[in-house]
Amino acid sequence: MKKSKNYQKIISQLEDLYVHVSDMAKIDDDGSNSVWIKDKKALQEAIGIIDDYEKATEQASLLVQRYEVGASVVHRDMDIYVCPNCGRRAKLNHAYCHWCGKKLLWNSIPASHRKVKKKK
Repeated sequence: MKKSKNYQKIISQLEDLYVHVSDMAKIDDDGSNSVWIKDKKALQEAIGIIDDYEKATEQASLLVQRYEVGASVVHRDMDIYVCPNCGRRAKLNHAYCHWCGKKLLWNSIPASHRKVKKKK
């Protein structure tokens, strides 16, 4: 069986099942509807878990994109480089932008430009 990652479709189906189980709990008048009530609670929990999981994976993806996927620094002037994400000045050869945290790639800048100049 192939696993689906269409969480909204799964949640929608669980919500339909929740309505059906709720109807069954109303019909069952002989006092044995505790099974249906437990099923309703379990469905509510499952819907919440899937919804939380979907939000967490979305956030994780955004964090990876921002902090782990690098982007080439922009060379503005002789010794001025800026972050491609926020546009603020980037310190020479730093792996991450001091301002926004974006991972910086220096491979597009010639090695001769990337050398730190020593103060006399």
